Amino acid sequence: MHFTSTFRASASAASSRSPYTSLVVSPEPVEGSNHEQDGSSFDSPALSKRSSFYRLRPSGEQKRQTRHTATCFVVAGAVAIAVVGAARPQYGGTLRVETQAIVRTLDPVTATNDAAASASRNRLRPLVFETLVAVDPARGLQPLLARSWEGDARGTRWRFHLRSGVVLHDGSVLEPWQVATALRTSGNAWTVATDGDVIVIEPSNPQPALPWELADDRHAVVVRRSPAELVGTGPFRIERLEAGRLSLRAHDGYWSGRPFVDAVRVEMGRGLAAQLTDLELGRADFVEAQPADARRLAQRGLQVAGSLPLDLFVLVFEARRATPSGAAIRHLLTTALDRRAMCEVLLQGRAEPAEALLPAWISGYASVFVTPGVQRPSQSAVTAVPAEQRALTLRVDPSDPLARSIAERIAVDAREAGLTVTVQVPAGLAPLPDLRLLRVKLEATSPNRALTRAMAALGSRAMALATTEPPLAADAPLDAVLRLERAVLEASVVIPVLRAPELYGLGERVETWDGRAVSPTGALNLASLWIRTAPPDTGPRR
Repeated sequence: MHFTSTFRASASAASSRSPYTSLVVSPEPVEGSNHEQDGSSFDSPALSKRSSFYRLRPSGEQKRQTRHTATCFVVAGAVAIAVVGAARPQYGGTLRVETQAIVRTLDPVTATNDAAASASRNRLRPLVFETLVAVDPARGLQPLLARSWEGDARGTRWRFHLRSGVVLHDGSVLEPWQVATALRTSGNAWTVATDGDVIVIEPSNPQPALPWELADDRHAVVVRRSPAELVGTGPFRIERLEAGRLSLRAHDGYWSGRPFVDAVRVEMGRGLAAQLTDLELGRADFVEAQPADARRLAQRGLQVAGSLPLDLFVLVFEARRATPSGAAIRHLLTTALDRRAMCEVLLQGRAEPAEALLPAWISGYASVFVTPGVQRPSQSAVTAVPAEQRALTLRVDPSDPLARSIAERIAVDAREAGLTVTVQVPAGLAPLPDLRLLRVKLEATSPNRALTRAMAALGSRAMALATTEPPLAADAPLDAVLRLERAVLEASVVIPVLRAPELYGLGERVETWDGRAVSPTGALNLASLWIRTAPPDTGPRR
């Protein structure tokens, strides 16, 4: 792997390959240079323009111009607002958000053992704290607080040119030394220094993919005025965070344009059913939703927004069923799954079949795992397996209703193929199951990092049962990622089932300016939401 210098990419150049096989520069002319990763890559279909999960975000300058225009309409007077109010964004109001998990801090360096709280924090954190670079699923790495960057061929020294004039939440201008201090506390063995407006990072070991690492939220820039006062650069600032409630206030000096709403109030600890009720009764504007809720919301004229399919559901066999003698039953269960029916019927078209761990929008090679159609196991193949092996116990997380629904559908598919799968939802101690259905949160990052983290989420014991291949190196090329994923799936100890997006319901008074309320990577794009103060004009009344 090596990096070129002063590379300028076009949108068309990136469209025919996985966006994660190259680093894409800022669309605006900048000093310095970004880099294109030169290594093995696989041609892959471009992200479909019809996808309901992704829409392009306008540039910061575009947004600033748009919001300036919107402001002109606001100050023009009540008559002008009445004319264009249905089409033009409006400033003001409080956006009411509800979540199931309870977030106790947005500090990137504070760890939590609560997976749900960690996931919710990761969605909310970019509203307040920003990283140097960000991941765009269609274009790879994109500038954020850093306007450009360059590194040497080995990845031993990196230079990130900071965006000028970025205002912190307390009204002061972000200084390079504050960025360097924040990166030193983010938990990596890096030497971080400043050179004018440049952040110089020298890792202890060569890191050719260090910009991908910096896109991780735990490297967000936080200025610590005191242990209790955390200051960021994002579109919102923290006004109050207490048990069960987070209050955010719009950052007037945000470098990419002030948010439309004045404030965001997040009520936490709300169950999914209660959130849905609050949305329908007008007590909430933005709530979490399940795929099964999408039709109900649509029937009530409410919007549904979602990320790319980030939640991977995977079957993992236990050790006593992962032996060579159990290969036949594992293969039979694999071929018995009707993934497409699960996605289209059970999840109402709000999911995609998964025959590989990584989706095409990360790896670009997922199509090599796809088998044409549903190949049901033959009766002779089923009867060839001893009867005692045809009965399986499948355990699911009792706190995950979606996983339980998927598990029950797996049991139906298995029964139609001549197998018996009993779904186990333990409330306490229970007999050892034969396999488990796990939910893995995929990360929008480079293919080698995404596969490594997915395998870590599945557990070292499962990976040891699935393959003896060594783990990927930090700078592993794409062909090495493909080889390892093939090895993991070869013995059917690990069986991908489907991928589902993170979904949200939007209230009837909420509008989105750039057509996207949730980023493709799952972060909440609340800065682009605005609140309609009057119902839209539906035509002449009688």
